[in-house]
Amino acid sequence: MDRHLAQARSDLERLVARGAAGELAQPPEVHRVDAQARAEYRPAAVLLLLTPTAARPDVFPGLDLYLVQRSPLLRHHPGQIALPGGRADAGDTGPAATALREAHEEIGLVPGRVDVIGTLPEVAVPISRFLVTPVVGWAADPGDLARVEAGEVLHTLRLPVSDLLDPAGRSTVTIHGHGSAGFAVQGGWVWGFTGNLLDGVFDELGWTRPWDRSREYAMSMAEARGDTLPPATPEG
Repeated sequence: MDRHLAQARSDLERLVARGAAGELAQPPEVHRVDAQARAEYRPAAVLLLLTPTAARPDVFPGLDLYLVQRSPLLRHHPGQIALPGGRADAGDTGPAATALREAHEEIGLVPGRVDVIGTLPEVAVPISRFLVTPVVGWAADPGDLARVEAGEVLHTLRLPVSDLLDPAGRSTVTIHGHGSAGFAVQGGWVWGFTGNLLDGVFDELGWTRPWDRSREYAMSMAEARGDTLPPATPEG
């Protein structure tokens, strides 16, 4: 393992350990877990799947992150670019099992290829009433992840983390007076819950590069609903 990957792996392991010890900063207020969320929200998990980069191995952290672009036909978060994941099933043994099962269904990830580093503290997503556990996974070779679940996912995106950290692509995405951390990527923006989660994770890892937090991108309702995306088509 080269020095960038070794450092990144060490940073991720420390992040998980600090999360377990209650040492991480609180998420934005909208995502904080209160008594109502714990009593009423449904459990879910998302997978932060990291793998050695295919594009920029010489640039720290030398990793790619997998994201999915959700179908604009979905009820919750249509068209958004998000982490693989979803709600827990009765047969899941825990958040890691949920995240890996969902990633297998959505992008064809074989669970055995993933080394689960651990989980981060739960966060609330009020709009869909989920209590989400982020799962941190490392895959030295994730295999071919071109297959997608066409009913839920338009595209699988493999993005260099160094691109996500580029200050030129960072903005606060605003809609109807509400703002979230935003990352400009191919296909649109990572924003909302996923944007806030990645923003917090990168901050806690110490990977964030200074960016202009006063810069805003005003998102239209059509973009937010996924109306500007092509419709999902069945797998052929």
